[in-house]
Amino acid sequence: MSYLVLARKWRPQGFEDLIGQEPISQILSNAIVQGRIAHAYLFSGPRGVGKTSTARILAKALNCEKGPTSVPCGVCASCKGIADGSSVDVMEIDGASNNSVDDIRDLRERVKYAPAGGQYKVYIIDEAHMLSGPAFNALLKTLEEPPPHVVFVLATTAPRKVPATVLSRCQHLPFRKIPFPKIKGRLRKIVDSEGIVISDPAIEMIARASEGGMRDSLTILDQVSAFSSDIKESDVKDLLGIADFAGLSEIAASIVRGDRKRIIEVIAELTDRGTDLKSFTKDLMQFFRDLLVAKVVKRPEEALEVNERELSVMKELLGMTSEEHLTLLLSEMIKTEGEVRIAFSPRVALEVALVRASFLNVLKPIQEAIENLESFVADKKGQSERTRDISDKPAVVKPLVEKAVVEEAVVKEPVREESQPSSEPQPPVIPEDASPPDNADIPQSPKGGEFRDDLIKKLEEANHLLAIKLSEAEMNLDGDSLVITFSGGAAIHADSVKKNMDAVRCAAEEILGKKVSIKIDTAKKKVHRRKELKEKILAEPLVQEAIELFEGRIVDIRPMDNTKNGGNNV
Repeated sequence: MSYLVLARKWRPQGFEDLIGQEPISQILSNAIVQGRIAHAYLFSGPRGVGKTSTARILAKALNCEKGPTSVPCGVCASCKGIADGSSVDVMEIDGASNNSVDDIRDLRERVKYAPAGGQYKVYIIDEAHMLSGPAFNALLKTLEEPPPHVVFVLATTAPRKVPATVLSRCQHLPFRKIPFPKIKGRLRKIVDSEGIVISDPAIEMIARASEGGMRDSLTILDQVSAFSSDIKESDVKDLLGIADFAGLSEIAASIVRGDRKRIIEVIAELTDRGTDLKSFTKDLMQFFRDLLVAKVVKRPEEALEVNERELSVMKELLGMTSEEHLTLLLSEMIKTEGEVRIAFSPRVALEVALVRASFLNVLKPIQEAIENLESFVADKKGQSERTRDISDKPAVVKPLVEKAVVEEAVVKEPVREESQPSSEPQPPVIPEDASPPDNADIPQSPKGGEFRDDLIKKLEEANHLLAIKLSEAEMNLDGDSLVITFSGGAAIHADSVKKNMDAVRCAAEEILGKKVSIKIDTAKKKVHRRKELKEKILAEPLVQEAIELFEGRIVDIRPMDNTKNGGNNV
């Protein structure tokens, strides 16, 4: 007898053998037991998850000599004929090659005849979405009201391509991908029965490579068992050209650290080994997704399909990054997977994309940047206050020093002998009762910023609340005229300051040493022109670098009124 591949040899023969499709098995078993068998079913789902096998099991259950039963015997003539494809009551039709109106007309003629040996005639139409529009229309009447001895089973991997008129006439049972642990357990059972020597890491790699399809995993197992009698993880990796967990974690760590040299070296090694870069990019995207999940959830071992060794490696990586960083990296990898898949040169596309993603390690979270900015502003404010305090002290000492020097010069001047003429020109003698020149030490008006600080400081001693309100205003001192302007939301303080005008005038005159006229004014909030703001922002180097890095654009600009921090910012 010729060799029978594992996918056919280990095909499920009963509802209890279906792996990962327990809800569907339960629905069909209960329908048979309760006698509520539908006249048409639509099985949809990805490849290799058991759609056609389930249709055959349903046919066995309906036509078994002990049936209809939810547990077909598998040994009667009907069950054996259905299993080997020789039953005349179960017809499997390929929808891709029998998709014309004539094929459906022929089917409509055959459904009229009673079954030859069993109780039902079962029509299994694989890839039903490949039927043409006219063929679907020709099938509608028969599908809606078939003879009582006929059951239709339509199997498809693309349910969206099936017309709604067909969907409404069928019971839709969606099949799902088989979970990783169940594929792994099924493979372990099969290799033990077949006597295949294979390591657990190799089984895990095969289960991951199957992407949720049991048939794909058995096909890969058949392939690697012919490659080696003692299958190890390296054999699966070399044969399939896929990256193992160690390779994924290494290049992920290089991206997180920003080690661009190592990224180029790893991609070169993958290319030399013949690794499929498109498949590798997809695996790397899944790896960053697992990292983000492990960072967010409290018990990652329950949410991820990883062993203890792999989880410990992932925890080391998580200590080097943050949720925000991982989110940005995952977004970049999603975009990278699409770029590499359609790229003319996948290697170059992958190198550029991963190097671009490695620059994300220099970016800081927004909250951290705001905290650093606030700390910087506070330090600058403290330095300016200390500098002003230091500069104020010499202003009192300097006139005393200059006065002492002048007095010393006046005392020493008469000591010179008149009889000894000096060749140097002598300074003119200034009489004691002479008036000082124009540039002598006359009290000068302080500058606007210094005057504002002095005025607020002086008022704090007498009226602290008034001083706080004045700190929200802008002051303009022009000769004997002082204009106090409140802008935007601070205009509510104008009336309160007007009521305390005398206190403000007394403090100002005491500082300036002269009479002062004060005017209280209000101004509307500064209006920013969006076009000017956008041009200003686009000129910022940091903004240009961010746009170039993420290939983004500015969507909206919102001005922020931040007068407390020194002005209007955007």
